[in-house]
Amino acid sequence: MKAKGKFGKLALLAVATSLLSLSTLATAESDAALGIRASAATVPTNIPGIHTYAEPPKGFNPVTATDEELATYGFPPRPDKQAEPGHYAMWERAMKAAKIRWNGELKPLPGREHAPVPAGSSPLPEAVQSETSAPQRISTVNASGVMLTNKQTKWSNKASFDDISTIMTVPTAELPFDISSCTASDYKEFSFVGIDSMVSAMGDSLGEFIPGVQGGVYADVPCGGGGPPFYYAEFGWQYPLSRGFAVNPGDVFTAEVVVSGGSSATAYLEDLTTQTFSSYSMSTPGVIGQNADWIVFRPCCTGSNNDPFPLANTASIFFNGGWADEGGSAGKQLYPGSQASSTYILTMTDDGGDQNIETVNQGSSGYEGRHALFFNTDACAFVPGCTP
Repeated sequence: MKAKGKFGKLALLAVATSLLSLSTLATAESDAALGIRASAATVPTNIPGIHTYAEPPKGFNPVTATDEELATYGFPPRPDKQAEPGHYAMWERAMKAAKIRWNGELKPLPGREHAPVPAGSSPLPEAVQSETSAPQRISTVNASGVMLTNKQTKWSNKASFDDISTIMTVPTAELPFDISSCTASDYKEFSFVGIDSMVSAMGDSLGEFIPGVQGGVYADVPCGGGGPPFYYAEFGWQYPLSRGFAVNPGDVFTAEVVVSGGSSATAYLEDLTTQTFSSYSMSTPGVIGQNADWIVFRPCCTGSNNDPFPLANTASIFFNGGWADEGGSAGKQLYPGSQASSTYILTMTDDGGDQNIETVNQGSSGYEGRHALFFNTDACAFVPGCTP
């Protein structure tokens, strides 16, 4: 029998608030640039509420542009070259590769992207959680990855998560090896970074639903003669999500989400392999900045029980260069390798919570340990055999 539940039952209020910070100050863009970023996206798209940015002038070079110019044309903020040389090097590489701005028609992704968490999916008893300084572990039916958390219950320019990014590989998505029959029309997978994206999926620490924003890659594998797999950049606030330009398995992809004052957010998406990029602004009333997420996900819903779609078999997915800012220019910079008790490591299970189907390997030290994550497809998502 499949269990249902809300993330509110995980007792996040018992979690300590300290977060790993390996640099004392974040290098988020100035308030002036943030204001420009929020207001400069004036070009409407075919989806109400989503806008993009004007084309920069001929010869525009984001590497040498001012912070205000970057915000005006929807490029991600420039990291501090001295304080964050690794982050700056990846940003510079992405900016040099951003040659083809995509302004095609967006497509709403069907269905809801969120699904419930099994009841009782708490990593440790509540009393033990409050005493440990290590990351907490959670089993969910729809997500694997790392989630940094704080105790925010409303947006704060000084304490909320406001910027998150990563570089990832676009996975090769397949059906489970040796599959004999389809259990759904499609097998799906999302790889993304987000702010409050897992809060909106599961309910916040008070057991309530709040919106979240995300950006990344979407893979869909039709089953039963529906054609070959397809891959797209994806982004969105709350749901439904939107599908952008096509990407290819094996491509190097970067995604960054920037929240401006809690009321609007920008999703920057770029395929470094094809040199294609796009940037979108969304109104985000209600965003709190309570968590920052690096996630592999399967969306809801299929069947009469509203189960998530089955997970596409990707074998493995690699995230690198993971960064998140908390509290703007006067705050902290954090990483997916955080070992604080306010960090959660999520393991995705099958619908019944019986098998782990997507796991994440998190490091803790050195550059790769702090910034990189390695995901594995396991058990019945790899070779069929999930229990109902």
